[in-house]
Amino acid sequence: MLTTFPNRADEPALAVAIDGGNSKTEVVVLERVRDGADGLVERMRAIGGGSGSGPQAVVAAVRDVVAERGIQPERVAWVSAAIAGLDFPGDETVHGWALAGLFPNAEIEVVGDAVAVLEAGGGAGDALAVVCGAGLNAVARGPLGVATVPALGWVSGDWGGGDELGREAVRAAARAEDGRGPETALLALVLAQTGVPDTVSLARSIRDGRVSMKQVGALATTVARAAAEGDPVATELMGRAAREAVLLAGVVTRGAWGAEVHVPPGTPAALAGGLFADEGFRTAVSEGLRALGFDPRPLAFRPVDGLVRALRDRAADLPAAPGRPLAPERAAAAERPAPDRLAANDLLAAPDLPAAPDLPENTPDLPAITPTQPPERKDPR
Repeated sequence: MLTTFPNRADEPALAVAIDGGNSKTEVVVLERVRDGADGLVERMRAIGGGSGSGPQAVVAAVRDVVAERGIQPERVAWVSAAIAGLDFPGDETVHGWALAGLFPNAEIEVVGDAVAVLEAGGGAGDALAVVCGAGLNAVARGPLGVATVPALGWVSGDWGGGDELGREAVRAAARAEDGRGPETALLALVLAQTGVPDTVSLARSIRDGRVSMKQVGALATTVARAAAEGDPVATELMGRAAREAVLLAGVVTRGAWGAEVHVPPGTPAALAGGLFADEGFRTAVSEGLRALGFDPRPLAFRPVDGLVRALRDRAADLPAAPGRPLAPERAAAAERPAPDRLAANDLLAAPDLPAAPDLPENTPDLPAITPTQPPERKDPR
């Protein structure tokens, strides 16, 4: 039996949208309007730390954000979360249970972040999503269903994303300094960015934790800048990252359309993640996707705003007041209707959404994301 708690008239129920990326977590809190209309208004939005290290990292990042803004978790009646690193079946359930510990009275829905981009950019129809943030991921929906890949980095055959580019920048700088590799502008740029005198000092600083891996990942923007200025080493790194993104898109495309790929011309391909802010990278990936039959376009709004729109679309169905959720074993078996998906043309414009805040500098989110095993096929609906 679902038990609800009385909700004070001056404290309407809240809904929370969460985009949990590897390098940052965006949280938007919505409040049910008080005039009787079935609508939600935005109360606050904020950006917290990365949440790509498992369910407890997600909870910690979200807890910090809501605590700083004075949000009472007990008032939250609905949570919609898109989280990086949900690579295998069952990961959504584990993260859902973890969030239930923070929001004890909420109904909770969790999907992978790449799936959220797919639905925001392609609606309920056939589409492709490619995410290049701290990591790399892709997901496609076609006649054979939804095809995904695990985004586990090198263990699943992946190469690319901001973290990878940052590590390659450090490698290229070290090899340029001692003569094992070609000269590159990355040497001076990397040393300036990390504040060390030479690459030996940099190696020790990374080993000892004085330069964090997050700082290393932020060097992806340095690689992109050097490539734009014509540095051959940086140009090759950005070119490889683009080729890897197209290769991964091909994997999920074959999973969703079959080995003999015949993608209908104009099928939408949503591009999300910080690396796509670089024009050269975006152009190279887009050309490769057009060769597969897709119409690639950057997502016109942040993935968290896709979750917000879906919550608003189904506001009439959301609980009027917070209620204690079912026990985990019952909740896992309960069937919940999927949130309404955005229409495909919402990829290009979302005029009713509030302007998104500027991200902190050197945040290659690069919203995170994921790579390679035989594609998993699921029912597309």
